[in-house]
Amino acid sequence: MTSLWRDGEFLKFWVGQTISDFGDQITLLALPLTAVITLHAGPVEMGVLAAVAAAPTALFSLFAGVWVDRLPRRRILIVADLGRAVLLATVPIAFVLGLLSMAQLYVVGFAVGTLSVFFVVAYQAYLPGLVGRPQLVDANGKMNASGSLAQLAGPGVAGVLVQLFTAPMPVFVDAISFLASVTGLSLIRRMEPLVVARPRDMRAEIREGLSALLRHPVLRTLVAASAIFVLFLSAQTAIFILYLARDLGVDPPVLGLILSTGAVGALLGALFASDIARRLGIGPSFILGAVLGTIGLVSRALLFESPEATVATIAAMQFVLFFGVSLFNVNGPSLRQALTPGHLLGRVNASYRFLVWGTGPFGALLGGTLGAVLDLRVVLLVAGLACLTVFPIIVLSPLPHIRTVPSSEPAPVTS
Repeated sequence: MTSLWRDGEFLKFWVGQTISDFGDQITLLALPLTAVITLHAGPVEMGVLAAVAAAPTALFSLFAGVWVDRLPRRRILIVADLGRAVLLATVPIAFVLGLLSMAQLYVVGFAVGTLSVFFVVAYQAYLPGLVGRPQLVDANGKMNASGSLAQLAGPGVAGVLVQLFTAPMPVFVDAISFLASVTGLSLIRRMEPLVVARPRDMRAEIREGLSALLRHPVLRTLVAASAIFVLFLSAQTAIFILYLARDLGVDPPVLGLILSTGAVGALLGALFASDIARRLGIGPSFILGAVLGTIGLVSRALLFESPEATVATIAAMQFVLFFGVSLFNVNGPSLRQALTPGHLLGRVNASYRFLVWGTGPFGALLGGTLGAVLDLRVVLLVAGLACLTVFPIIVLSPLPHIRTVPSSEPAPVTS
């Protein structure tokens, strides 16, 4: 089995995505701070902003899966990157012209979120054909590791850039980074598997993808556990930056450092995910990720008399949270990609995103709405404790007994 370090085609894809991930992390901080600092958004507006960015997952994932299984996947990736570059560039341009508004942020967030749905579904379907199923845990680990490196450096750089140039301007860096991703994708010469010809019935194709996902006991467990986790993580995410900036009075550079501390955990989680999966088994390592993620979410709400102790604790819990999230993000997709027949990858991945990440808008609105009537710290605590409901689902499933990733393409589940 050839090492991915010597696989030039994978490296082209990986390098381009790493640069794009770096730009994304700058926008992750700069866009909410644009709303808070430049446009003076409150909890409800922050909840709406998070919700409109997440809504396309619920609205378009199933349709994206059908098109990803109908069309060459690399072409979809390139078009999605180009579109996101153009959309994000409009934010700093509108700011310079004095035209920036929350309405524009809502529109850009929704449109970028829509293209991201197509990109992620296509990317997860494209990767098995690019590297082969036996290499999936390694490939997903490397992709998540580089993404975590971007999380480590991006928020800190974003905090400084926001301080120097005001919040909207760093978004332009993300727009440029998508062009690096396009370059890497355009240079790949490895042929992807041919699209399987079939009757084009949108509803039947969507049903086929949902059925393949929900009839498989392991994939069904991943859906249920992940949907709960994403729902309450989204509720926290919608108000977390507002909580730090408004309630705790954290300055943008320190806020960036807190997010970067979480990125250290994410990086180490991604780097060690393969080793942990080999030692514990891929199923138990997924469960470990759920344990650590829940601890991190609950502990974000800890508060001490000393502001320094509170900020340090939140930073430490960011580390724990995102170490666990990395185990989720490496082992979960690897299992899903390995357990799904190739011709169904687009629709199964899309169905998963619809059912799991489709909870994100509801979580964001829940967090924003509760944050408008309750103390933000209380909302963080309640959302974290609610994640405990995933554990009966996981423990009673086949997941604890799965040790390795299947190396050959499975037959479709028919019953």
